Amino acid sequence: MIRIGQTDIGKKKIVNEFIKSNEQINKIYCFYFKKFPIKFNTKIDIEYIEYSETEMYRTFYPLLERIDQNTLLIFNECMRTQNRSELKYNCMHHYVNQCGYKIVFEYFPIIDNKEDFMILLDLIDKQKYKGKSFQYSFLKDEDIIMKPRKVKLITDIFHTSYGQKEKYESEKEKLFKNLGMKNPDTVPRNLQILAGNFKLAKIDNEHMYIARNKRFNKENVTTYDNIENRKDYIIIDFHYRRIDFNDFVRRTGIEKVNYISTDLSIDEVLIKEFIQWNARLEAIYGQANLC
Repeated sequence: MIRIGQTDIGKKKIVNEFIKSNEQINKIYCFYFKKFPIKFNTKIDIEYIEYSETEMYRTFYPLLERIDQNTLLIFNECMRTQNRSELKYNCMHHYVNQCGYKIVFEYFPIIDNKEDFMILLDLIDKQKYKGKSFQYSFLKDEDIIMKPRKVKLITDIFHTSYGQKEKYESEKEKLFKNLGMKNPDTVPRNLQILAGNFKLAKIDNEHMYIARNKRFNKENVTTYDNIENRKDYIIIDFHYRRIDFNDFVRRTGIEKVNYISTDLSIDEVLIKEFIQWNARLEAIYGQANLC
């Protein structure tokens, strides 16, 4: 089964009910990503394996010897890259081929686009979906239930000065001129940092903010790597990796994203990308079985 959007409490309830319905299960392996550890309370022995460990020889071969048709595999937030052929995924497929039961938990059904969902389907039946592209009909072909995790974007527009606009355009021209063989993604990343610097005037001492780095040297401005489980953050910089932004939403459970936006082109692009990502989520939720 695949369950989307569950909290840890919900996941534990689902696992306990699944075990009660499948009395043959005598061993459980839980694969999890380090940012999202979880502990299940069952009478059956559970071994926890961190995502990065799945491809290690010391783990791979012993697991192949121990996993059988009475084994339950739990995958907890293990969709970490959009590369469907990732070695860690391939190792997991070997484990799945030998087990009798599997449960896949993810907070979001995708990282960035609908093809990402095939990664989750591969964890259910790699041979069935091998080489296939995503189809909405697949959402009905398996035991898949989703709890929609919708994120509303609220923007607070900061109007830059003439001098700031000039500095931005000058920096943009300089970045493109010196791009050469560099990754073109460095241009919007650097422009976002500059635009973020202009937002300093909007930072007060009463709220908590998130930036991509610690350049503001303020106690109430943290980074994506140091967030706490609170829902009142105001975002200065979007993370340039979608998976890291998703992790921020996943960890905080935030439903409204408050973003300080400038009137510069980089923020127009970032807001558009967020809206498009949200629309792709909505399209999947609209075709799925919901709870």
